[in-house]
Amino acid sequence: MPEVELKFAVDERDRERIARASPLAGARSVRRRLVTLYLDTPDALLWKRGMALRLRQSGSRWIQSLKGGRSGRGGLHTRDEWEFDRPDASIDLALFAATPLARLPGADRLHERLAVAFAVDMVRTAWVVSPARATRLEVALDVGEVTAGGRTERISELEIECLEGPVGAAFDLAARLLDDVPMRASAITKAQRGWRLFQDERPKPQKARGVALDPSMPLERAAREVVGAAVEQLEANEEGVIAGTDPEFVHQARVALRRLRSALRMFRRTIGRKRSRAWRSELARLSAALGAARDRDVFALESLPAVLCAPSSAGFADRVANAAQARAKRERRRAARAIAAAPPARTLLAISRWLADVDDERAPEREPLPAFAARVLGKRHDRVLAHARHPGRLDAAGRHRLRIEAKRLRYGVEGLASLFASQRTKSYRDALAELQDTLGQANDAANAARLVVELDAPPAFVRAARRQFAAKARGHGERIASLVRRLRQAGAPGSPR
Repeated sequence: MPEVELKFAVDERDRERIARASPLAGARSVRRRLVTLYLDTPDALLWKRGMALRLRQSGSRWIQSLKGGRSGRGGLHTRDEWEFDRPDASIDLALFAATPLARLPGADRLHERLAVAFAVDMVRTAWVVSPARATRLEVALDVGEVTAGGRTERISELEIECLEGPVGAAFDLAARLLDDVPMRASAITKAQRGWRLFQDERPKPQKARGVALDPSMPLERAAREVVGAAVEQLEANEEGVIAGTDPEFVHQARVALRRLRSALRMFRRTIGRKRSRAWRSELARLSAALGAARDRDVFALESLPAVLCAPSSAGFADRVANAAQARAKRERRRAARAIAAAPPARTLLAISRWLADVDDERAPEREPLPAFAARVLGKRHDRVLAHARHPGRLDAAGRHRLRIEAKRLRYGVEGLASLFASQRTKSYRDALAELQDTLGQANDAANAARLVVELDAPPAFVRAARRQFAAKARGHGERIASLVRRLRQAGAPGSPR
């Protein structure tokens, strides 16, 4: 039967707040140790097919279970699950005869190849609450560790499983818990953590995945696909932002948030204008924090080294570079606090509820998806051209406005590009990506001219560096004009040539 649950990461310092949270008042907690062994073949056949086979011990009870399908967008995990009691620590694959496992190649001899890939040893504290009639939810705090190949990762997460009643009740309870407990939606399962350890892989910065849309798809579903892809990218990079060691996580989280806000704007009529505007506004502070951290990283790691390489800078280059990098690290720590804060968590929970299509009573849109895409991209295309009439004469403010419009157009094109699979669309996307990169370089130079003033460096160096950065910021006019001409000649995807 399907298993539906919301999963959240909880900081170790905040776990004690859970038992005191008002939504759990009066509920009795049950505490038990769970030891779970995850089994697979040496070549990870089950994992590659989206399955997790496990054997769990809870007291004197043994349970074998199979989970199928991968999910986790916005912290909501919906998977098929089959469970069977066992008399001891043994697996009987015959019990899974009616599951996808029985249809795997070589299923009749699969038991000969199975071995323990990793183990999860944790203490679960669980509460069962009934916030409404015919509604039962289990709130489970899991604390422990995943172990594989001598490597270990700590677990501190909260799950809300819908045992009975509507899925919306789980979102309601999560929203109430957020009033008392800082937590953030987690797309990572214990199985994913285990496989990451088993393969000795560290979390990596995640770029956006492509979105596959069908022209016959209802507009509401397309909106959820595009918005959901941005949420997935943001959540996939959250761990790395919080760890604060690799600047690329900040960059990819910032890109994801931009994509998300752009998609919320693009589909605002489908989502609801008031709701879309509120979500975009609520995410603005996080966007600013990630932007500030990214600006500092680019300045410290790319822009500043380019002007410190002169022989005249030898006496102070290391000191200045170290100071810039220290400021970048501080800004990344601020970004980490911002991404783990309650306001973004609450907003993303609301977006996740919408993604799950829970009790959304808005009337469906009648506009066909291809017509919508052509209309929206055409408008964004025209806005870019309007802001780029005289590229060589754009000042810093003008370049900034053009950059914003180019980003919105690019994210819209990439979200809807599968509807317009043609060489012309590819050429358009390439020109748009290059335009955004060119405008980004100009923006980085403008930021560098602003940030270099803060350094404790000789005044003569600061003046020379500012002139160099300012010249670089202005020096992209011809390239911008060429790229804009390419966009104008190609025409927006979906438009007649």
